[in-house]
Amino acid sequence: MARPEDAVARELLADWFVQYAPMVEAVVARTVRLGDRDLVEDLAQDVWVQVWQYLLRGNEVARPAGLLAMKARRRVYAHYASARVRRESVTDFQDDSSAVARLASWIGAAA
Repeated sequence: MARPEDAVARELLADWFVQYAPMVEAVVARTVRLGDRDLVEDLAQDVWVQVWQYLLRGNEVARPAGLLAMKARRRVYAHYASARVRRESVTDFQDDSSAVARLASWIGAAA
C-alpha cells in the first residue's frame, strides 16, 4: 500500500520531470563522450530513478535544478567508471601460440 509521502514524492517528481527533463538530457549529452550519444536517454532515465529514490527516502530539496544536474553528471561519471572495470581485452584466437601463452600467464597469476 502506498504511503501518503509516496504520493507527494510522485507529484513532485512529475512536476520536476515536466520542467527539467530537457535540462537533464542536455547535461547528460554534454557530459558523455561523442561516440556515446546513444546512451543519453538511458542515462537520463537512470537519473530520474535515482531522484525518485532520493525523494522516497524523505530528503528535502531546495534547488531541484542543481540536484538534477549534479545527479546527471555523476551518473555519467559512474557509467564510465564501471565501463573501465568491465572493459574486455581483445584476444586473437587464430594465433594459438600467443593466446595459449596469455591464458597460461593469466592462470599462473591467479593461482
